[in-house]
Amino acid sequence: MIRGRVNQRLEPVVNASILDDHAIAHSFDFILDTGFNGHLTLPSDVIDRLGLNYSGQRAVATADGFTHNVDVFTARLLLHENWRPVFVIRMDSPPLLGMRSLWRCRLSMNVYAGGNVVVEETS
Repeated sequence: MIRGRVNQRLEPVVNASILDDHAIAHSFDFILDTGFNGHLTLPSDVIDRLGLNYSGQRAVATADGFTHNVDVFTARLLLHENWRPVFVIRMDSPPLLGMRSLWRCRLSMNVYAGGNVVVEETS
């Protein structure tokens, strides 16, 4: 089970870990974005610091309605005590955790500043 909080902007935030290129875990706060169907996004400086492997470019549609070509990297994300392979999109914005990372999970939250966020693995 992963627990987090709803921030002052009413965004659900959880903490998760990613392995760098030396298999060292680094912890980050991610905004859970239910409108993002990818795995996750990280800013350029974090991707560079972690030494993530470049996978290529992909076209993605963003919330502004436009399609952008973005750099994609591979990583391993710790969720529910398991390291999962994920694709990381380079976006210079706060880190986002998308719905593909939450596959077979139940998400519940109390939507007010300070409210609980719970991500549970389902069978």
